Amino acid sequence: MRSKSLIFLPILLVIMFSIYGCGIRNAMSAKEVPSLKDYSRVAIVFFSNEASEKYDNLPMLFSYTTGTKISIKCQDKDWVFDQSENNCPVGERLKNLGIDPCEICQNYELAKVLGQALEADLIIVGRLDKPSFVEERSGKVEYDMAKVDVTGAARYYAVYQTALLKANFEIIDPKICQPIWDGRVMGYKKYKTLYRTGNPPKSMREETMLNDVRMDLIQNFVELLYPAMSDVPA
Repeated sequence: MRSKSLIFLPILLVIMFSIYGCGIRNAMSAKEVPSLKDYSRVAIVFFSNEASEKYDNLPMLFSYTTGTKISIKCQDKDWVFDQSENNCPVGERLKNLGIDPCEICQNYELAKVLGQALEADLIIVGRLDKPSFVEERSGKVEYDMAKVDVTGAARYYAVYQTALLKANFEIIDPKICQPIWDGRVMGYKKYKTLYRTGNPPKSMREETMLNDVRMDLIQNFVELLYPAMSDVPA
């Protein structure tokens, strides 16, 4: 039994990282999304609260992934969203109209203008916060091979990381120039990376964490919208 343990332990330890937080599956807002059955064409708009060249592509990534996920779940509606630099019907229309997306949530008359231009009877606006990344090193020995096998003197330490991304959403009815729902949603991931004594510390790349937390936020938002959309199975 002991020999089997010694075989499997090194295999587990060579896994340089593991996502041990499955994300937070609930939205930060307790309000339920009202029924959206009476709407047929929905436009999706994402923009960032902070100007940053580093995250310039986030709104496009959010628009594409969110629109794709929702359109697969709810095929009874027509979805309009930006998918790439060459296929951005919402972004191009906003540019032609001279509307900054951040202005829509300050002046709902602009939602009416955009809705008419896109022939959309509902507009989903997402305002993205700057992502947050935290790294901690306790300095404690996570695992000491000497306690299992006297011939194994290697010790293992860990780097702990968290990634957090939040967004404010408004679902606006352009006909009445008012939001029918607003809420704050977040994506959250935790990581633990092991490294061996004498080796440089290992940690998750920011690009990987950003992608993980982006997908978590989108999944949370889609699940929040899903009951209001239809009863199409996941």
